[in-house]
Amino acid sequence: MVGNITVLEIAPLVLASEASGGQVEIALGGVPNLWNRELASLTVAVAGEASTKAPSNTKLADVAGNAETQLLRATVAHPDGRYLLTVTEGVYRIVARRSRGIATEADLKGKRVGTYPGTSAAFYLHKALQRAKLTEKDVTIVPLSPQASADALIAGSIDAMATWEPHSERALRTLGEEAVMIAPPDMYRELYSLHTTQAALDNPEKRAAIVAYVRNLLSACGAISADPSHAQSLIQPLNGYSLDQITQSWRFRFPCEVTPNLLDKFVEEEAWLAAQDGRAPRTRAQLARLIDTSIYDEAGRAVR
Repeated sequence: MVGNITVLEIAPLVLASEASGGQVEIALGGVPNLWNRELASLTVAVAGEASTKAPSNTKLADVAGNAETQLLRATVAHPDGRYLLTVTEGVYRIVARRSRGIATEADLKGKRVGTYPGTSAAFYLHKALQRAKLTEKDVTIVPLSPQASADALIAGSIDAMATWEPHSERALRTLGEEAVMIAPPDMYRELYSLHTTQAALDNPEKRAAIVAYVRNLLSACGAISADPSHAQSLIQPLNGYSLDQITQSWRFRFPCEVTPNLLDKFVEEEAWLAAQDGRAPRTRAQLARLIDTSIYDEAGRAVR
């Protein structure tokens, strides 16, 4: 399987891989690597933070961890992509500089805001602006990786940032009293999910392996929810952050379930992505075909 090893959301996938006794390899990449063997080359453009790590293999991935936005992006060209279940829910926030006159979402108007275009973080910014009756046209979007966004905010070359952890936490702690956190409750949560292809589901051998992995994943989500310390120690060598950075940035739930009203979320995000890409959004029926709950149902029966 593949996942962006620089994000903290991957922790349950790594814990489940450990439980598989090494039969499930974690490689650098994201949803596009279900169809593309170049695991490292797509990381910057699609899966998240830039990385210079070399790909660990040249195989197509059988399953991939990524935010829901990336499944929607990838399946425009590859409609056989399938959502299996939500592993991690990430809570986002906007971090801004107090001295720039920012206290609420409305104060972002006219400001320079760093974010990673086309990602769940950019969609979070869209939702925050929408809450203040603003759009992306009301701000200057500065396209930056998460690490670069935090660096730019700390240096003062942007006024605010919207990205994922641990970069938001680093900016908050570095800026101290100069930092403002904007986090409207219940506005949007990232759905970091496990994905595969219809071809893998139709292959009896691969399907059985995916079911076995998801059984381990369901157990991993329970374990990490009770005590995240072991999972945190597992991901630390992969992403290079200190354990303090990881624990201070731990703003997650690990539901390992099919998200309720998932199709409604897909429809909303599809409209946003389509507008960015200058294409017509796919229909609700087309998006419904991207959701397959059969693996979750089968794996869950064995765990319950």
